[in-house]
Amino acid sequence: MVGLSNRLIQIRKERHLTQAEVAEKLNVSFQAVSLWERGETVPDTDKIVELAKLYGVSCDFLLRGEWESAPISFELPLTDRLFDEEHMYTYVKTYASLNGLTQTLKALPCARKLHEGQVRKGTEQIPYINHPLVVACHALSLGLDNDDIIAAALLHDVCEDCGVTPEDLPVGDGVREAVRLLTRNSTKTEEEYFGSIGRNEAATIVKLLDRCNNVSGMAGCFSESKMVRYINETEKWVYPLLQLAKSEYPQYSNQIFLIKYHMTSVISSLKFQLLKHSCGGKIKSDV
Repeated sequence: MVGLSNRLIQIRKERHLTQAEVAEKLNVSFQAVSLWERGETVPDTDKIVELAKLYGVSCDFLLRGEWESAPISFELPLTDRLFDEEHMYTYVKTYASLNGLTQTLKALPCARKLHEGQVRKGTEQIPYINHPLVVACHALSLGLDNDDIIAAALLHDVCEDCGVTPEDLPVGDGVREAVRLLTRNSTKTEEEYFGSIGRNEAATIVKLLDRCNNVSGMAGCFSESKMVRYINETEKWVYPLLQLAKSEYPQYSNQIFLIKYHMTSVISSLKFQLLKHSCGGKIKSDV
């Protein structure tokens, strides 16, 4: 049963569970789970059923690897916490130290301190710092290692959420200006807000990454009405910003393509599901 053992390892890791956590949930020993995954023993039938339920797959998938037999489990919770904030913090700090990103090294502890005690919207109470760290890590993963961009990504919400001004931040004028532009102001219309962002390179890229992250997680914490409003705002203001960025900042054309692909794919899928739900599930896909 080598296939079974490999699948048990694969799907446990995909579900971000440790062997100890699986053992606790199934009321078995850690050693039992380890033996199953090493292929030295096989779970009893009742444990196969429990494993399938825990992992949100079918017994057929566990036993034979038939993906088409593995239904989507709606018991698995949607989550806005895709990555661990401590790991991301260490990664950004290490990258910045090795590559001389001095603004980022100043912004990193500042962002964590200012957002301390704040949590993301939703029921999971995720530390708010998770969000700017994801935005910064997304930038780095796309090869956007511009110091001002990463620093602004880390600080983009502090003025709006933490009661500080750009002048209070321990960074240079370039980062402060980007953060100032990214901070929503009740005196500005949406047109003025997004228009001013589009004239600043760092602010533009951070806004696109920020919206990409928020769009990716909104299914887990937004109400349907808020999701519709957010999608409408994205299509009205952020899509044009994508087009502007493509023409004004051609050095980031590859990254902008990937951001656009990710964002529009998620929104298209959500729009279809919202439409389907509003029509009582009677909309048919052409796929």
